[in-house]
Amino acid sequence: MKKYEWAVIGSGIAGIIASEILTREGHEVILIEKNETLASETTRDFHEWMHAGSLFTLIPDNLKTLKFMLGALDDLLEFYSSYKRMNLIPTIKGIKIDTETKGWFNSEYIHFKFRIQGRKVTFPWIIGIARSILLINKIKNHDWLRRRAGVLDPFRYRLPDIMKEVLQLLKSKEKFRDIGTPDFTMNSRILIKDLISSSIEKGLTISTSNKFLNYTKKDKGYLVTCERESFESENIVLCTGANVSEVLTARVKNSYAPMAVVDHISDQINSFVELDYYPKNCINIIKKDNGIGLVGGISFNDINKCEPYIEEVIKKHQIYDPNIRKLYSYIGKKSEVIIEGEPRNYLFHIKEVEKGVWVIIPGKFTLGFSIGPEFYRKVYGKNPKNHFNTATDNGQYDELISNTVWFDVTNDKKKV
Repeated sequence: MKKYEWAVIGSGIAGIIASEILTREGHEVILIEKNETLASETTRDFHEWMHAGSLFTLIPDNLKTLKFMLGALDDLLEFYSSYKRMNLIPTIKGIKIDTETKGWFNSEYIHFKFRIQGRKVTFPWIIGIARSILLINKIKNHDWLRRRAGVLDPFRYRLPDIMKEVLQLLKSKEKFRDIGTPDFTMNSRILIKDLISSSIEKGLTISTSNKFLNYTKKDKGYLVTCERESFESENIVLCTGANVSEVLTARVKNSYAPMAVVDHISDQINSFVELDYYPKNCINIIKKDNGIGLVGGISFNDINKCEPYIEEVIKKHQIYDPNIRKLYSYIGKKSEVIIEGEPRNYLFHIKEVEKGVWVIIPGKFTLGFSIGPEFYRKVYGKNPKNHFNTATDNGQYDELISNTVWFDVTNDKKKV
């Protein structure tokens, strides 16, 4: 039976990031996945939206979530810039995106449309918008060359600054306050394929169509029992989403996100999120290639509410762009692992459940760039390398890694 130093269970973003950071440092790793392809569940379903913290400026949590999001950008620039297609460039005033060649990220910035018509007497909402606008502008103008964004000191604000924005909102005669954010879209499959390519070049073994069953203590490590083939490993990382509740005291909250793939999006339409005090009115559209996009808005606890909602969302988007056509709709399932006493799973959690057995709960995709360095620090007490040789995928792993839903739909001759 083949022995490894690390067995990583599950190939969502958490498992892929953990495998890469370990192989980067020379550890012998096997990545075990129950499906035929990697990144084939939630990582394939949702918007490829790279959060620079804008959406979380509305959360009254003393900027904690914003800190994590900005910290993820810090870690991305610090620990992943050796990848040739990691095309973010830090500047003295914001982050630029190199678009000369197609890289990990696109210069498709996401606009926020805050509803203010009919909401001016809803004073908590108006104050929240004012605070959000102030913080978004600070993020857009942040000096990424000199100060760490995750420290937050540059993002503190004063009450007079908030009230100045409030007065402008109250005077406005527009239905929405439109603001361009520093959030942008990503090419998650280019990114994931580069990470996997480098990991395989550094010795990663991958076992697909091999469902993990359990682990048992054996000698100085563990027997990792799977349906098709089992392995021995000194250490284990469980990146199995909701299933980590089997080894961790936690509860799982499921919610359902109605999504639709659309085409014929006008070049004049930007990716945007329409935000309202009443969540049921929120909608968004994230543009992809060739007039394709993903639309959605909110999640429901009741799956039966999803289909009527998506039809309503399509109608609202057709007000902006009458030519938009639905190609396909589906329901993305979100499983939030809730640990007692821990913040919501916008964030990530890394815990050692017993000696040599770790659990990673990823939270937002964007936070994946903090998961790797933080996991390595927790295990080995030092930072991973930030300068190293990388591989660039040239298509050799197309069959190994799943496409996004929107890509499969728009490349399928049987369009709905």
